[in-house]
Formats: sequence, C-alpha cells, structure tokens
Amino acid sequence: MSPQFAKLAATDGTILITGRTGAGKTHLARELHNLSRRRSGKFMAINLATLSENLIESELFGHERGAFSGADSKRVGKLEIAQGGTVFLDEIGELPLRIQTKLLEALNSRTISPVGSNRELQLDVRIIAATNKDLFQEVEAGRFREDLFFRLNTFEIRMPELASQPDRIATLSESFARDAARQQGRAYLGMEPSFLLALRAYGWPGNVRELKNAMEYAVALNAEGPLDPEALPAYVKGGRENAAGSGPAGASPKTFPRDYREAKQQFERAYLREMLLRYHGRVNQTAKETGISKVTLIDKIRRYDIDMPSIKYEAHMTAKSLQTA
Repeated sequence: MSPQFAKLAATDGTILITGRTGAGKTHLARELHNLSRRRSGKFMAINLATLSENLIESELFGHERGAFSGADSKRVGKLEIAQGGTVFLDEIGELPLRIQTKLLEALNSRTISPVGSNRELQLDVRIIAATNKDLFQEVEAGRFREDLFFRLNTFEIRMPELASQPDRIATLSESFARDAARQQGRAYLGMEPSFLLALRAYGWPGNVRELKNAMEYAVALNAEGPLDPEALPAYVKGGRENAAGSGPAGASPKTFPRDYREAKQQFERAYLREMLLRYHGRVNQTAKETGISKVTLIDKIRRYDIDMPSIKYEAHMTAKSLQTA
C-alpha cells in the first residue's frame, strides 16, 4: 500500500472512485475503510443500480411506519446503521435526481431525516462513492447534480485497468487464492513463479472480478502443491502467448516497444489523449481540429480505453485555476 493511499484513507473526506465495471471498486473501498480511523465501525455497501427510487430512499434514510403504501413497519436506514463507520455508494451515477438533492442536503448539514419523519439525526459516517459512468457527461446532460458531484469528489481515485498493475495482480491473486482455499477446505501452498507470470501475461478484460473467478477455478483444479499454470482456465493460459515480446504496460512514448504496430498504437493513444485534454474532452471539437471523423475518434477512445472522466476533470480544474490566477 502506497503512503499516498494510507494518507487518503486516514482522512475523513468523501471519496469518488471511478473505473470500469469489475475494476475492484468495492474491494478498494473496503481497504480504505480498514485503514481509516473508522475501521472499528461498520462498512455498509449499497449498490444503487439494483434499487428502485423508493427503495433507495428507504435504504439510505430509513422510514417510519405508514410513511407510504406498504410501509407496515419502521425501517432504520443504512446511513443511521453505519454511524461511526463508512457507507459505500456503488453506482452513484444511477441515483435519481430527487434523491441526489436529499443526499446533498444530508452531506452539507450532516443530518438525516427518515421518510415520513420530522426528526433529524446527526450523521457521523464517511461516504465513499463509485461509478463506471462519465459523471461530467451526466452533469452536462442534466442527469446528475454538479454540486453533488463536487461534494462527492473531495478526493478522486481512478481505477486503472488491472493488466497495467502487475504488483496489484500479485497481491490480489494471493488474497483470492487464500480465500478460495479456505472456502473449499483446501491447503494453500503458494504459487509457482510460472503461475504468477501467466497471471501477469493475461489482459484481464473483466478486471478484478475476472481474476477472483480465475483464482477460485485454479484452487479447485490444482493438484497438490503450489498453484501451477495448468490449473488456470484455458483462456488465461492463452494470454501468455499474446503477451510475448510486448513492452511494459502503461509505458510512456519514450519507452516504445520493439514491435512497430504496438509502438504506433502507443503513440496514437498518447496523441489522442493530449488532443482530448486540449479541447476539454469535447469529442466533436477534437474530431474537427484533428481531422478525424467523430465515429473514428469514438471508436479509438473505446479501443484504447481512454479515461474520459479524468480528461474532463483535469481540463475543468486547469481552466478553474487559470480563472482564479
């Protein structure tokens, strides 16, 4: 764990985690909680994408008996249950506008009111939110409140692709293997070096979720002794061949790989990111100024997995600093 991450965990500010589905946002949120001063308190995770608007409000704030049709008994909300701990709001981009307003009021006043009640309760929780959406785009489209976005985004953690983090692959795979062995009633005797090499060679398009599944599979199929590459799913073992001769993940243009096509792709990704940043993440303007069609640009953004939320945020903060200078 980096010193910066430990310092971030030690603060009590809200954190917004962004990244693709399966990148390990819930796992990271739990790590932040476990390293915080609130670690002795509860960690409550709520996936907002799985709940209707009425259920979200009751889930977060609770409700009194008779507050609405079907409210036959009082319910205590997760924000109240987690007092002294951490609440993780996964898929925050799915929160309806009406509930966004109520959440913003709660964060600003540090109080909550259950549905159907006039009483106010002091709020003592840390909020960590996560999304796989481009919240800048959601704000521009009027689907997400700008003031709530900046209130949640006191600190931002952008989750990179798992394949670009070899050290994290090693740490997570070790943790997942131990958990799987315990659940399956098997002894965990470590990993063969070739096993870890195979994990690092694979691209992990499904990110952390896919790695967890692969480790459960390997533990179940492995013979006695340390984990061997032959116990891995066939598609993971095939990734070793695809990675042969490639340069380090995330390498800068100054460290081009030997292969011309890979070097060209690396340059193109860096060039497009720079142009998108220059034109504040505006796809239409970037396409016009660079001479690339909009369809082609969008395709390349997806192909190279260019992080548009981070580009727009960086451009926004740069413009803001220039205005106040």
